[in-house]
Amino acid sequence: MLSISVTALTLFIAPIVSLTYPYYDIYSLSSLLISSILFYIVKKYFEVLRTVTARTILKALVIFWFATPFFLAIPFSIVTKLDIADSYFEMVSGLSGTGFTVIEPSKYTPFVNAYRATSQWVGEVGTLFLVLILALVYNVSPTGIVSALGKGEKVRPSMYQTVKDLIITYIVLTVIPIIYMTISGMSVYNAIVYTFAALATGGFSPTDMGAGDLSFPQQLAVIITCILGALNFSIYLNIKYGKLKQAIKHVELRMLLASIAFYAVLLMISWGKYDFYTIWNAFFHSASAVTTSGFSIVDVSKYPLSSKFILIIAMLIGASTFSTGGGIKLYRIYVFWKIIRRQLRSLGKPEGFVSTLKIDREISESELTAMMTFVVLYFLTFLVISAVLVELVKLHKISVSPTDVMFEVSSAMSGTGLSSGLTSLATVDIRMILAISMIVGKLEIVPVLYFIQSVGGELCHIIKRKRLNRKATF
Repeated sequence: MLSISVTALTLFIAPIVSLTYPYYDIYSLSSLLISSILFYIVKKYFEVLRTVTARTILKALVIFWFATPFFLAIPFSIVTKLDIADSYFEMVSGLSGTGFTVIEPSKYTPFVNAYRATSQWVGEVGTLFLVLILALVYNVSPTGIVSALGKGEKVRPSMYQTVKDLIITYIVLTVIPIIYMTISGMSVYNAIVYTFAALATGGFSPTDMGAGDLSFPQQLAVIITCILGALNFSIYLNIKYGKLKQAIKHVELRMLLASIAFYAVLLMISWGKYDFYTIWNAFFHSASAVTTSGFSIVDVSKYPLSSKFILIIAMLIGASTFSTGGGIKLYRIYVFWKIIRRQLRSLGKPEGFVSTLKIDREISESELTAMMTFVVLYFLTFLVISAVLVELVKLHKISVSPTDVMFEVSSAMSGTGLSSGLTSLATVDIRMILAISMIVGKLEIVPVLYFIQSVGGELCHIIKRKRLNRKATF
């Protein structure tokens, strides 16, 4: 039912956005009608639903990420005339905030591009609203749910206040970029589409050139919005409650800005050029990779090998926790560095000596174990998927290097969308594996493993019970 809610929300917002072009057709008008029907069905369903647990919602979220793109793909396929597999891939990319695309956007109507951008905004922002509202209605703790959404940080104790703060903050973060993008010279339609995609750190663009055909002020407006989306939500909470000093000193704010500058310098060094165009090119794509937004102003598939490795690392690490960005997350990397330092300092200490780890608070050993487990699982998943795709690329005789495959997988898992060129050349099986990579990366792996273990355990129990019943019969 959550899948239907998100589908209804997308079908409702997209035609409204396309009207600002101004544009409407039979598909956009039908979209409004269908969304109204779906909202009514959802309302009736939740009126009779009584019992929901955190575990139920976690399982539902895994199903949601695989099922919702299919619901969104059906109308998308009808409108664009694409086959259902390509439409599903496009909607996985949209909903997960990745930005891989199998179409040339300029060849499609404003409604189609509004639909794509809305899928990203709804996937990142709308989904979080809906799930937290469900948690509020059914009195379920939102902590595990937010973790399953890939936010990776404990939220405020009050569920009501969490939902309220999220809604206010993201509405403000949506409205402000639309205003300054319009001031930069964009049409209202383009300002909304780019804001939806950039705030969701998604990367869908209404043109074939991505952000490449925008003016410098417009490109700057887009990348600033990406950075806003990649910041930890608690920074905005601190600002909202007058704790400006804490907001400025937030470790992930400093890490995000430092990472962008660091990777930009590495890119310039790898290119050996330092003119204004090169500096801006390096900064833009460094920010795009770190925030996992996926916007580009040049074809990154033509970058030298060293530059691609730099971007692979940037994408794998990703943005802040509790943001619309993906990847391992900067906070986990910071904690990992602190663990290494603690381990080095413990050398020479008495046997059994264990010092506590404090950052903004004391971090328990169970939290450290959970973080390190995730980091290891993330890298193992990345390597396994890369290895499988390298073999499939060889099998299908696609002319991309193993480095390009790793680039595409890291981009998919982190929800970035920068492409080495593999997506446009990929066969259906490769695209489906990339789609799974996007979903697994979005869910941060652990909920997927929990779902597999839970469903597998239930199946084993059913099989075992049937065997016992057969023995009892004989």
